Amino acid sequence: MTTRFTSIENELQSLVKGDVWFDDETRETYSTAMCMYKIMPVGVVAPKDTDDVQNVVRFCKENHIAVIPRGGGTGLAGQAVGLGIVLDFAKHMNHVVKISDEGDSVTVQAGCILSDVNTLLQPLGKYYPIDPQSAKLCTVGGTIATNAAGAHGLRFGATKDQVARLSLVLSNGDQAEIFPQESFNILSDEGKNIFSNTKNILQSHRSLIEQKKPRVAKTSSGYNVYESLRDGNLDAVRLLCGSEGTLAVVTEAELRLHPLPATHAAAIAYFPTYEATAEATQIAREFSPAAIELLDKSYTDVGKGMSETIDRFVDGEFQTMLLIEFEGELKEELLFSAEALHSVLQQHGLLSRWILLAAEQERSEAWRLREEVSVKLNTLLSEFYKISAIEDGIVPLENLPAYMKGLKRILDSHSIPFSLYGHAGSGNVHCSIFVKLETEEGRTKLETATREVFDLITQLDGSLSGEHGDGFVRTPFLKRTFGGEMYSLFEGIKRCFDPHNIFNPQKIIGTQDGLFLHDIKYS
Repeated sequence: MTTRFTSIENELQSLVKGDVWFDDETRETYSTAMCMYKIMPVGVVAPKDTDDVQNVVRFCKENHIAVIPRGGGTGLAGQAVGLGIVLDFAKHMNHVVKISDEGDSVTVQAGCILSDVNTLLQPLGKYYPIDPQSAKLCTVGGTIATNAAGAHGLRFGATKDQVARLSLVLSNGDQAEIFPQESFNILSDEGKNIFSNTKNILQSHRSLIEQKKPRVAKTSSGYNVYESLRDGNLDAVRLLCGSEGTLAVVTEAELRLHPLPATHAAAIAYFPTYEATAEATQIAREFSPAAIELLDKSYTDVGKGMSETIDRFVDGEFQTMLLIEFEGELKEELLFSAEALHSVLQQHGLLSRWILLAAEQERSEAWRLREEVSVKLNTLLSEFYKISAIEDGIVPLENLPAYMKGLKRILDSHSIPFSLYGHAGSGNVHCSIFVKLETEEGRTKLETATREVFDLITQLDGSLSGEHGDGFVRTPFLKRTFGGEMYSLFEGIKRCFDPHNIFNPQKIIGTQDGLFLHDIKYS
């Protein structure tokens, strides 16, 4: 360790009550996450409380050192790694603070594991409905950073729609408490100016923002400037959700709660082509399901052998299946909706097969197939790497047929194996691709195909990310996607919040038109 790093370690140990680690083994552990990047941090701090976070931010600002907030490390785009001080919220700042007297909200620290929140709430008959596949590992702070949604985002939207309050540490070390509709608790004039200047920038670019707004159900690419001015007021909560720790450090959040669904009904619909699947998805939306999940044949084949029930689900000839779920008060009504949808899909001649999941065990196994195969894909082809680059594109639902068809055309043209799954109901199709990254041919093929897919998404009025965020993967393409004026607006917002560029640099605001394949881990 260099003398400079030793000095940084000693100073941080004198400033914080939490853990400070600068040893090589710990830095190696925090050099990567569930992404393809590996960058050794300067050091790692696990803060005990907000005072620790403030002290770290002030120190890093004074010494021009980056601050990289980190939760469970489940981000796929590299948001939790970088050259700087990693702030690990999961170790100590992981508690549920309080449940409101009315039972309509819960306040949690940023490092609280998402599934732990719902485990605590279950006896109360309440839950927080944001449900990414990584819920057992990811933190609330991480879901705020990427504006996560999940399988039931079709009903509940994304994180931005379910957050009632955020507690922040700003780039000058000040605390701030923000609410929707321009309500703040900020002590310093410098902190207040951040928000007033941001509001002025947004107001002066209203026409541009409206013109460039993606026509999609949700987006986690760029900054959420589209919903940040509401009735003339600044909604900083919606702006901060999806900002990937680049504008401020989230320390605590108040989350909106909902009653647990009384009952469910579900079905699996099978289709011979991607086009039929996309058409069926549009029809299914009219029946108000809570979730419509896509699983293609390459995805479901990985689930063979998981259980007898799952083997029955994945047997036979089809190109894709849709897992369609309904939630409500009366089982009979939900089953009626499912069978009515079945009838309409038959009338349109789209179906290859249909299974009504009347038993709870069958519904549970269907969701197990959806959730566990996405993990198994990581080791599906030993000589290839599963790459999270184009995995999170989202398009307007009416453009879903063209998107799925275009994806297949592009990837087939480069001989890249792929698997499609994800949240078809919102037009958010996840696409895992498999490439030999050790070879120059593999890297070139991946770079070319990624640009072509991103251009396709742009042509279809979509967004490069529906819920995973930009990180190192998509940041180099944002100016190309949004255009120079819009990207300059993003840069202006970044300058308001973080003029010294200490918060998670090279994420959202970073080098443009460069290669995203850098600092890659190969094992």
